[in-house]
Amino acid sequence: MRNPNRYSTHTTKTEPPKPKKKFPLVYLVLALSFCAFTGSIWFSSYAKKVALQRQPVYERQKHQIQDKIHELELEESTLMAVERIREIAKELEMVEPTEAAQVIRDR
Repeated sequence: MRNPNRYSTHTTKTEPPKPKKKFPLVYLVLALSFCAFTGSIWFSSYAKKVALQRQPVYERQKHQIQDKIHELELEESTLMAVERIREIAKELEMVEPTEAAQVIRDR
């Protein structure tokens, strides 16, 4: 027979379960996210600062280009003027078409 004292019915003390160590991974991800966030803020503020510094240069270049465009448009209008073309035709001794030539051309 078995001895009843040998197999006790008393419960033994058990230690509470230790929490798993997810602690470093969570805080590492959080720290990396914070670093990325602050880096993006710094980069955007730096880019805005550079853009504000260069804006007057771009404005000046834009006005110079617009002035050159207006200058070229004026020159084109003077070169394409009807009076100027007639003067060149007279210098080259070209003849203006008569009404008969215009009628033939229109057919």
